[in-house]
Amino acid sequence: MRNRLATAALVAFLGSTADVSPLVAQFAQPPSSAAAGLRYARVPLADKGERAKTAIHGGRKRHVYRSLPNQRKIAEQKGYKRVSDLVNFPKFFPGLGIIYVKSETLPIGPFLCFDRSDRLIATVYMVPIKDIEDHKPFEAAGFAGRADHVSLYFNPGHPGVDVPHYHVVIWHVTKKQEARVAR
Repeated sequence: MRNRLATAALVAFLGSTADVSPLVAQFAQPPSSAAAGLRYARVPLADKGERAKTAIHGGRKRHVYRSLPNQRKIAEQKGYKRVSDLVNFPKFFPGLGIIYVKSETLPIGPFLCFDRSDRLIATVYMVPIKDIEDHKPFEAAGFAGRADHVSLYFNPGHPGVDVPHYHVVIWHVTKKQEARVAR
């Protein structure tokens, strides 16, 4: 019964913090109007992490590619630090990739997970079980971006968050694309 309550509390917490906005908006300033945000969300993305635009050159349409901003560098500018620089933790953690966090948001997070190409692939919240059992309200920064699926699993504790807790992993990539951080 206690596990069901904990799971229900985590799902309610996740629902209260969810903000499904464009992925890059997590680090960018809010759009000046709602219409600007909608226009950005409809920009097609090319296969290799580039934004495609159609340009007319000599009477012909052709695609012009420009790279998306480096999301890891933007996170660092916003005060996020690599977890491995803060505590005894590997630089690349199989299954989650390269993890960044603002130390003032510990233990909840959000923790930003990047692949080796600096693409944001997941946002993780680490929710202590004691806080759930004590019915503590949670105030955590919401995530922005495409949420493909969510993983929820127990962790007995690790460097940085030593107490037993649940990982709430909001994946911004498909299950197949999770392989980017498998090893």
